[in-house]
Amino acid sequence: MTRNGTVSRRSARALACFGAWALLLPAVAFADITITLDNSFIEKYKDRATIAANFTVAHAHPKPNPAAKDGDLHAAGTAPEIGLSTVAEIMNAKLSPKAVAALHGSESSGDPVAVEGVWRLWCEHGGDSEQVQGQDPPPPIDNTNPPHVFEIHPLTAVDDQRLASDFKPITGFKYKDADQAFLAYEKLASQITPGASQTTIRTTMGGYNYVEFVLELNEDPTHQLDDGLTVFASILNQAGELLVRNRRMVFVKDTAPFAKVGTLKKGDQLHVVGVPRISLSLLNWRIQNATARPEVLNWTLPYEIVVVAVLPK
Repeated sequence: MTRNGTVSRRSARALACFGAWALLLPAVAFADITITLDNSFIEKYKDRATIAANFTVAHAHPKPNPAAKDGDLHAAGTAPEIGLSTVAEIMNAKLSPKAVAALHGSESSGDPVAVEGVWRLWCEHGGDSEQVQGQDPPPPIDNTNPPHVFEIHPLTAVDDQRLASDFKPITGFKYKDADQAFLAYEKLASQITPGASQTTIRTTMGGYNYVEFVLELNEDPTHQLDDGLTVFASILNQAGELLVRNRRMVFVKDTAPFAKVGTLKKGDQLHVVGVPRISLSLLNWRIQNATARPEVLNWTLPYEIVVVAVLPK
């Protein structure tokens, strides 16, 4: 069992082996990525599914990835609302050529474009990195994949183009395996250092984007957000084996997954695709409870899942 959820017996055995091995390492061995966030940012977005920003594109892919590589269109840039190097991604991008053109327009002109989408704090790539919100001057962005931990992914709007209909299966893409992905998520180490105005998270690469799994609602989906809803659910693989007993799921308003979960109740199951992100809600809880329970600052990485597509049963 981890502090964030309960895993299956098979996964638990693997986690136990990992834990015994990790005890032999120096305390900071895992901490090759540090993320420093403003506490005001954590408070503002802890219970939001999405973020709106004026995004200036530095570099964008000339065309969407082929479906076998995920079908996204990546654009790297900056936004004053975020204060971190950011990669914005359109899901199923071939379906939204006007939105792709708007990102290319910002790249060509240097002018910001209004975007909205799922905020994602996640260490998708490895390597030493220090990401500080509001760093002045910001680090240079030389390509579409700069060192980054923040994404707006998937985008729900670019300029006047609404993209909620893009939250659907990616035809021709092989999703990440649930057993492998959730075992990796559950064992991610973290070290949280709260401060008066900022909080730092030390962690390592997460990876495993677009994972396929079955969720089983542990409660009725009643936790409404301004831009979506959240619900706690168990996570199963396609064979029906329990992987994680309780994890927060996030659904974005006006998308197909949001509409579908609204028809369900406690105990119902849903076959989905999700993307992981650091949970600012759990992060905030640990900060608030650290004085009474200092051990919470060294629990495994607090994460949640944003559901981006519903798959057939």
